[in-house]
Amino acid sequence: MMKRPDLRNGALLSTVLLTMTLTACSSDSNSLSDPLDGGGNTTSIDDDPDGETGGETGGETGNATAGTDTGTDTGVGTDTGTDTGAGTGAGTGAGTGAGTDTGTDTGTGTGAGTDTGTDTGTDTGAGTDTGTDTGGGTTTGTDTGGFTPGELPPPSVPELDDPDAPPIAAQNPQDPFGSFLETDEEQAVAGGPPTQPKNLRLDLVSNNWAEFSWAPANDDGEVVQYNIYRSDGVTYEVRETYEGQDELAGGTQEEIEKDWITTSFIDCNFTRFFDVVHNCADNQPDPGRTYVYYVTAVDDEGQESAASEQLRITYLENSNAPVPLYRDLYKGENDTFVQDHDLSAVDYWIEDFDLVFSDEFDGDEVDPEKWQTSLTWGDSRIINGEQQYFVNSQRDPDFGYEPFELTGDSLIIKAAPVPDDLREKLPPVCDEEDRLGVDRCEFLSGALSSHDRFQFIYGYTEGRFRVSGTPGALSSFYLYHRYAGNGVNFHAPEIDIIEYLGENPFGDPDAFQTYHFGDVNTGITRSAPTMSYAKPGGGTYADNNEWHTFGVLWEPQLVIWYIDGREVKRMFGPQVARQPMNIVNYLVAGSGWAPTPDVSDESIFPLEFEADYIRVYQRDAFQSTATFGVP
Repeated sequence: MMKRPDLRNGALLSTVLLTMTLTACSSDSNSLSDPLDGGGNTTSIDDDPDGETGGETGGETGNATAGTDTGTDTGVGTDTGTDTGAGTGAGTGAGTGAGTDTGTDTGTGTGAGTDTGTDTGTDTGAGTDTGTDTGGGTTTGTDTGGFTPGELPPPSVPELDDPDAPPIAAQNPQDPFGSFLETDEEQAVAGGPPTQPKNLRLDLVSNNWAEFSWAPANDDGEVVQYNIYRSDGVTYEVRETYEGQDELAGGTQEEIEKDWITTSFIDCNFTRFFDVVHNCADNQPDPGRTYVYYVTAVDDEGQESAASEQLRITYLENSNAPVPLYRDLYKGENDTFVQDHDLSAVDYWIEDFDLVFSDEFDGDEVDPEKWQTSLTWGDSRIINGEQQYFVNSQRDPDFGYEPFELTGDSLIIKAAPVPDDLREKLPPVCDEEDRLGVDRCEFLSGALSSHDRFQFIYGYTEGRFRVSGTPGALSSFYLYHRYAGNGVNFHAPEIDIIEYLGENPFGDPDAFQTYHFGDVNTGITRSAPTMSYAKPGGGTYADNNEWHTFGVLWEPQLVIWYIDGREVKRMFGPQVARQPMNIVNYLVAGSGWAPTPDVSDESIFPLEFEADYIRVYQRDAFQSTATFGVP
C-alpha cells in the first residue's frame, strides 16, 4: 500500500534546506553531490515586457545554489499564457510515449534512409480517472473519473529497442544547459564559405515535434541562412527575415527572431507555422518515426558550408513507448524507474510514490502555510494581455472583494467585473496601456501560489478541478520556478499542467499543455508548441459541471501529462526543468488568448474555477528536495 505520511508532522513541515544531496533510499536511490552550485546573483532578463509569448522568464535576485536561489524576488514575473498563434493544428490524440534515440551520428552525409521505429508498448486508450484519492471530503456534481484498477488492462512495460545500447550520457555538470556549446572556435577563411555548424544536439522531443540547437557558424562576411535537411527530403530554411514577414502574426514574427538569435529550431512548430513559413501542416514529423538531420550555413555571397554532424531523432510513440537508458546529474545510475514501469496510467506506478504535499480545501480559509494569494511578481506587471486583477486577500482582507470561496470540501476561485467603487484601489499598472489593445483590470479574480511555502524538484502533481466553460474564462494550473537561476544555471522553467479556455477563438475546446524554459545564453523564453488533447468521446471538459483530474509526472529529462489518470502527452530531453518549482492555480478573465467576458450578461458572473484538491507525490529518491514553511 502506498505510504501516506502525516503532512502535519513537524519533520515534514519544518524548513528543509535544499542541498541536492539526494538521499539514498530503496531501489531507486541516488547518492549525488550538488551538480548545480551556481552562486552569485540572478539578473533581470525580460525578453517580452508586454507578455505576449507566454512562459516568460522572471528576473529575480538572490543566490543560486543547487539550482535554487534564496534571495529576494524583485517581481519581474513570468508570462504563463499559451498562444495558439498562427494556426490551430496542434496535435490532438491519445498522448505520447517515451523513448528516443538522442545520440549524434558523426559524418557529413545526408543520412539517407529513414528508420520508422517500432512501438512495443500497449495503448491503454483514453479513459477517465480522478487519480489516487488519499482523502479529503465529498463534493457534489458529476464525476467522470474514479475507475478502479480492474478497469485498466494489465500494465505493459515496454521493451527497449536495443537493451544493450549504452546509456545516453549525462550533461556536463559545469554546463547543464549547453551554454558552452554555443561557441564555434573555428575561424572563417577569407573568401570561403561559413564554418561548419557545430554541436548539433537535441533539446527536447515529443510525439510530433522536437527542438534542437547548434552553435552559430562563423564567416568573413555574414551568415544569412541555415538550411536544415531532414532524411525524408524535407528542407527548412532558418533566416532572420522572410519575404512577407510583416503580414504574419506578431507571435510568429517573434518566433522567427528567437530561432535566429538562439540558433535553434522546432520541427515542427505547429503553433506558429501551421500553414506559413515552415508549413507544419504538411511537414509534421510522425510519432514513432526516426529522422536524421543535418544543418548547413549560407553566407551573404550564397556560399554553403560543409554539413554539420548528423543528429538522429526518434519521435515518441503516442502512448507508453520505451524510455531509453540515460544518465542524468540528478538521477542515480541504478535508478531505472521510468524504464521499469508502464507510465501510461497513474495507477500503474503511483504506489511507488509518497504524498508529500496536499490541500483538500476542507477548511474555512485559504491555508497561509501552503499558499500565497499573489504571484511572485505581485502588482508589478500584467502578463499576456490579461484583463483581471488578482486580489491579494491575505495582504488586503478589506479590499472589498473576496475571490476565494471555501465550501467545506472545495475551493472556488471567482471572477467578476470591477465595481466602480473599487477602481481607486487598483494599482498603477492597471492604468498603463497594454500593447495588445485590451483594457486592463476590468475584472477581479484570485490566484494561489505556493512560492515560499512549498517547492520541490521532481514528482507527480495532480489537481481535481471543475474548469470554467464560460467564454472569456481561462482556468490555469501549472508549475513555476521560484528563481530563474543565473550564469550557466539560468533556465527559468515552467510546466503548464492544464490551461483551459471557456471558449477557444482559435480552435477546438481542448485541454492545453505547454512547456517553457529560458535560453541560457540569451535569456529568451523558448516555448514548446501548444499541445492539446480533446475530451475522449466528444464534448468539452466543462460539460455537465464535471470533475476532472489534471496531472504531470516530472522526472529527470522526462515530463508526462495526464488527464483523468491517463497519459495524454509526453516530452523527453536535457532541457527538461531541474530547478525547484512551486504550484500556481488561478482564473483569468479575458486576455490576449481568452476573449473578453461579456459584462452585459450578468448571468455569467461570477466566473468560477473550482478545486477539490491539489496534491504532490514524490519517490524516495527526490523527497529531500521538498522544502516547506514560511521563510
